[in-house]
Amino acid sequence: MCIRDRDIAWRTLRPTDYEDLKQDPNFNVIEVPGSFIRYIVVNVKTPPVDNKLVRQAIAAAINRSEIAQVVFLDTMEPLFSLVPKGMWSHIDALKVKYGDGNATLAIQLLNQAGYNETNKLHIELWYTPTHYGDTEADVAQLIKQQLEATGIIEVDLKSSEWAAYVDQLRNGQMMLSLLGWYPDYIDPENFLYPFLHGKANSWTGTGYNNSQVNQLLEQASIESDQSVRAQLYEQVQEILADELPFIPILQGKLLMVTHKNVGGVQLGPSMLLYYWTIYKTLES
Repeated sequence: MCIRDRDIAWRTLRPTDYEDLKQDPNFNVIEVPGSFIRYIVVNVKTPPVDNKLVRQAIAAAINRSEIAQVVFLDTMEPLFSLVPKGMWSHIDALKVKYGDGNATLAIQLLNQAGYNETNKLHIELWYTPTHYGDTEADVAQLIKQQLEATGIIEVDLKSSEWAAYVDQLRNGQMMLSLLGWYPDYIDPENFLYPFLHGKANSWTGTGYNNSQVNQLLEQASIESDQSVRAQLYEQVQEILADELPFIPILQGKLLMVTHKNVGGVQLGPSMLLYYWTIYKTLES
């Protein structure tokens, strides 16, 4: 089905489609900040990623900007927290601690963990080939290249289709796995509590449970003062950056393509499309 035969298209196009349609005077490409995030799930109970230094080295070696540019043609942007950029309480906790594609730091951390060029770190990275579109294999391959550029890490890529992938994730059968999150509601809580609270995150298969994080999240969930909540969530993000049961990678931009005669489109962080505001004018 050709996009040029349609009035509106969104969330289903490839990055190359957006680039192509930006050059077509018959279409408008609308872009606003999004709240969709991508990250790596880490099973912190599985060797060798049960070693925090290994997780930190992986986080340091990944160049998020390169992934955003090369694979997604800047339709996504680097992310350094589970809380999306632009949302209150967000801090670039991972960027402060590790930078973006810092191979030198990654090598230092790997050396501290006992790995070197003669004793290499062997890890498995899983992805699902179709659920997130046909770019997913490219994401996995580029991450593999970035990690192996340290000269110390060897990455075995594995994949499974979505239904099996979800079961493997929940059962803690994957060492590292690529995943994404569309929020249920627009609040930092929805990007932290389901992932990091020990009684809420069994669906992730990380095995992560930190009593301090649990307490901070519980306190934030009943706190009415947003400034206090923000301080609590910032503390959680700092702990996340240190312990890394998840490694944030990317934040999606919300893009929509409309025919030039379509108006009234409203897009926002909720990622909902309000159909009743949309109208189409007669072509001249």
